[in-house]
Amino acid sequence: MRVLVCGASGCVGRAVAHALRSRGHQVVDGTRSAADGRHGMHVDYMVPTAPEEWAAKLRGARIEAVVNCVGILMPSRGQTFERVHTDGPVELFRGAAMAGVHRIVQVSALGVRGDADTLSTPYLRSKLLADDALASLPVDWVVLRPSLIYGPGSQSGALFATLASLPVISLPGHGVQPVQPLHVYELAECIVRLVERAGALHEVHELGGPEALSYRDMLARYRHALGLGGAVWLPMPLVLMRTMAWLAELIPQKVFCRDTIRLLEKGSVPSVNAMPALLGRAPTAMAHGLEISDPEPMLDLRVNLSPAAEMLARVALAFMWLYTALISAAMPHQSGVLNLLARCGFEGRWGLAALLFSCTLNAGMGLLSLRRMTPWLGAVQVGAVLGYTITAALNMPELTIDHCGPLVKNLPVLALIVLLWLASPLPERSAARPGSRKARRAGTATLQSTVHAS
Repeated sequence: MRVLVCGASGCVGRAVAHALRSRGHQVVDGTRSAADGRHGMHVDYMVPTAPEEWAAKLRGARIEAVVNCVGILMPSRGQTFERVHTDGPVELFRGAAMAGVHRIVQVSALGVRGDADTLSTPYLRSKLLADDALASLPVDWVVLRPSLIYGPGSQSGALFATLASLPVISLPGHGVQPVQPLHVYELAECIVRLVERAGALHEVHELGGPEALSYRDMLARYRHALGLGGAVWLPMPLVLMRTMAWLAELIPQKVFCRDTIRLLEKGSVPSVNAMPALLGRAPTAMAHGLEISDPEPMLDLRVNLSPAAEMLARVALAFMWLYTALISAAMPHQSGVLNLLARCGFEGRWGLAALLFSCTLNAGMGLLSLRRMTPWLGAVQVGAVLGYTITAALNMPELTIDHCGPLVKNLPVLALIVLLWLASPLPERSAARPGSRKARRAGTATLQSTVHAS
């Protein structure tokens, strides 16, 4: 069969094109950069194109089926929801119906249900309008509404992998929002099966992975796949998260916006998961899928230190904290610590109490650093360094211009703490390696029908 795949350079489109070719189909890649030819067709939904023009192009290319995988997560000056999700695809669908195309598969989005929430969310509303227009045409059609998609080239997957790699992970609320991620290779397999299915089709399917996860659990799976240890999970009020999303819309990125937060709040779990029926088996678990295709964070923060280098760094850091505690406790006047505390407003009994607290904190951080770096220990040390530095700078400003840089030297100390924090291993790393090989073998078995093509 000769199939036009619109959005063939994107995450879903690329996987679909590979899967179709692996099954012996002839694929025409529809992209904005392609020129009309035997293997490519120029598809740019931002340019209005009459259905009659599309019909002529499709007849000329002998297209028998169309798969529309074009989508954006947030609009920009060059791409709008109205054109990319609604008007452009509808023009193509109408042209395909006029050209006698055998079947159209539309990749929509989970959450499109025609309710008030859908109509009030620009992203979902634009998808709904295209879905409804396709359903009204005299042509075989299938609308797929997948949950979160992960795998090679996934923009949302890259965002979640980046968030999961941070030492402090912000959670919307408590991170209990339900999601049901699916691998792009298995989505592609479903699409190929639908393209090949005999008989008339007029169906809408919601798709998801094998299990519903909380948002926090999903990020934990990304973090484990990246080989990272524990993190500090920081619940954040949703109103603050929405404000951060609004600010993120002002910078050049394409994945984090207010619609993203709104969709996450709604949850991303299919009411009836059609994935097992379309695949003919259970979908692959996310842990296995991430073994097959490693997460691709936008900013890779992984740090690998040899045991010797990690030990050297921890001993140096521990010595700093223990020495500071010892010298402050043994020589409070000569070290100048009491003078600093007095200038900060801690004198007499309060000064001694502050000195005792500081020495105890420093000694504790030093002793714990000798054992191992943990997420909370890293967070406490970063907070302590920042607190000491800011307090000293405000109350003894001469230290900021001292030629020996007593405060400036805290910057490399912070860097060392963060590096050790990021390099902290998984507690079960040594035991997890054999399991990872088993997971890879299990994942390969379930994804073997499409992995080789991608």
